[in-house]
Amino acid sequence: MTKKLLFMLPILLLLGFSLTAIAGMGQEKEKHPDVDFTQSCRECHAQVTPEIHKAWKESAHGRMNFSCYMCHGDGTQEFHVKPGSETCISCHSDQEVDFSQSKVDNCFDCHQGHSLKFHEN
Repeated sequence: MTKKLLFMLPILLLLGFSLTAIAGMGQEKEKHPDVDFTQSCRECHAQVTPEIHKAWKESAHGRMNFSCYMCHGDGTQEFHVKPGSETCISCHSDQEVDFSQSKVDNCFDCHQGHSLKFHEN
């Protein structure tokens, strides 16, 4: 029994590592386009995506001066084009929803991304 286990253990470990590597293939990290980091997110996005910048600026996050990196990452080491609900929950844990018990799948099914207003039906 012990010999069988010693023989099978390396095979099982190799199989596990192989499956993990295969599962991770094709899943590249999101990358922010190359930018001049001497300019702030707000300065750049006010020019490049003015409608998104305006929605953010008029939102509760904008009025409190919560910068882009709070939700989207720093743009170099971490970046999320569309942050998930886990990003919201990191600050708004008191408003966490059990999505398995809900008709929606994430925060943005109800809230607009940058204005944070509820979607109009």
